[in-house]
Amino acid sequence: MNIKKFFTKEMKKIFNDNNIPASFNPVVQRNIKNNDVDYQVNGIIRLKNLNLLSVKQLVEKITDSLKNYNIYQKIYAHKSGFVNIRLKSSWLCEHANKMFNLKNFNFEKNKIQTIVVDYSSPNIAKELHIGHLRSTILGDVTARVMKFLGYTVIRQNHIGDWGTQFGILITQLKSQEKISIDNIESIYQKAYLKYKNNPDFLEKTEKNVVKLQNKNAKCIKIWKLLVKRTIQKNQLIYKKLNVLLKPSDIRGESFYNFMLPEIIADLKKKKIAVKDNGRVIVYLNNFKNRQGEKMGVVIQKKNKAYLYTTTDIACLKFRGHVLKANRIIYYVDSRQKQHLLQVWEIAKKANYVSRKMLLEHHSFGMILNKNKKPFQTRYGETIKLMDLLTEGISRAKKIIEKKNKNLTDKEITEIAENIGIGAIKYFDLSKNRASDYIFDWDQMLSLEGNTAPYIQYAYTRIQSVIKKAILPHAMDSYKINIFTIFERKLIMTILQFEETVHILEKKGTPHLMCNYLYELAGKFSNFYENCSILFVRETHIKVSRIKLSILTAKIIKKGLYLLGINTVPVM
Repeated sequence: MNIKKFFTKEMKKIFNDNNIPASFNPVVQRNIKNNDVDYQVNGIIRLKNLNLLSVKQLVEKITDSLKNYNIYQKIYAHKSGFVNIRLKSSWLCEHANKMFNLKNFNFEKNKIQTIVVDYSSPNIAKELHIGHLRSTILGDVTARVMKFLGYTVIRQNHIGDWGTQFGILITQLKSQEKISIDNIESIYQKAYLKYKNNPDFLEKTEKNVVKLQNKNAKCIKIWKLLVKRTIQKNQLIYKKLNVLLKPSDIRGESFYNFMLPEIIADLKKKKIAVKDNGRVIVYLNNFKNRQGEKMGVVIQKKNKAYLYTTTDIACLKFRGHVLKANRIIYYVDSRQKQHLLQVWEIAKKANYVSRKMLLEHHSFGMILNKNKKPFQTRYGETIKLMDLLTEGISRAKKIIEKKNKNLTDKEITEIAENIGIGAIKYFDLSKNRASDYIFDWDQMLSLEGNTAPYIQYAYTRIQSVIKKAILPHAMDSYKINIFTIFERKLIMTILQFEETVHILEKKGTPHLMCNYLYELAGKFSNFYENCSILFVRETHIKVSRIKLSILTAKIIKKGLYLLGINTVPVM
């Protein structure tokens, strides 16, 4: 049940009946400061210039209309122009029971749109490093959320498997007697220095780039070896990270090569692109260069080589025409903002995508050390993602070994992996994606505060309570009910789950799910400490509280799943 959506919809009906402009959107907010108020409708004071009624008269009119719905225990208008609402406990229980009994918590699933989520996007011949963490796990959360809500989701890993870096590698490997790619990154680093400092090597590289684009057999053979090896290594990391990207989700830059000549010809034919000093350029009025003139975006070099922009235009056309995307969400570096806007503008001018298609860049901040510098090794090197995950598992293992002496080595290893990797992911996801954050091992592995171990522990604690319960056979004949303020607060939080998921659907802000799970775990803790569950005498109260515990555990498990984090049997 999305209570906020329900109220907003009902308020719109009331506004329509009272000749209030359809463009006005009421501010419906949950109230957490006053136990006597569940929701507030704010912003009505903004209508005073649009309506003949005074604010007081308008609020009273809205309040009278709301009273016609049999779901409110109390509704009253405040003189400053907002409406306070307290819902009936019976109504709250009705929807809590629906969430318990019906599949997928009774969420609405009537989605017909196709959503493409573009995430991770590493470069071939380079190991995944800490800079890839955010793009990978943020995109994975969005893909999971959209799938859960019933959308057709197409995951896309737009890998950098083409371009100049391959010319550099091919030039280097061609010069070796025996081609060995056991340490691709080291080979690339040495070759890149030659590319920067040796004019002869640079010239050969540029020629090899064109040869690769023209499907030269030797170049293609080396390229395939490089791509295969890198994808194999990346998939091991995705599996360990519990990220759902598969090799079949890969459509790298090379995939769109067959489209590039046609893209160039078509843009020239439509007079969107022009030939200028041997290059093919698109001039965009909406973008200015440093001289304040309209910016020229190169889509083909003098030597006939294509650029990233050309590939990304083709990619966008493919996603619109072939994949039939209604919405495309990019999880790429914030520095790519202008590049993406230029690609989108060109694609729209050429009618490669519908003007109605939603194109979104979900950018993100950097991971910093305690000195607020980019998080690196003590030697200033970028941290490999696999090394980071291994370190997280190792630290979690030490904690588990201290707290649980009765577990087998196999159990400790499995639990440590879920806790260590879950802690790293949750710590990242719990931060607003638009912000930088400081990496802190001690904080992320803490059993206190808004951390994965705290949420995972809350889940195991609830499961322990459920397992100890001796329940009657006729469980279905008993319903979840409210007997204390603690149950009411827990149910109110439970009913926020759908609202939270829908915010993630619209904004791609998983930190709100982390905040929600932390609040839910806290509300359950208060309920557990103040309400007898296992030893209450009345069967109907006992079953109600056990069902409430089961529902809470299910939501925590699902919420963690949407974040790509596993629960654990013990902590």
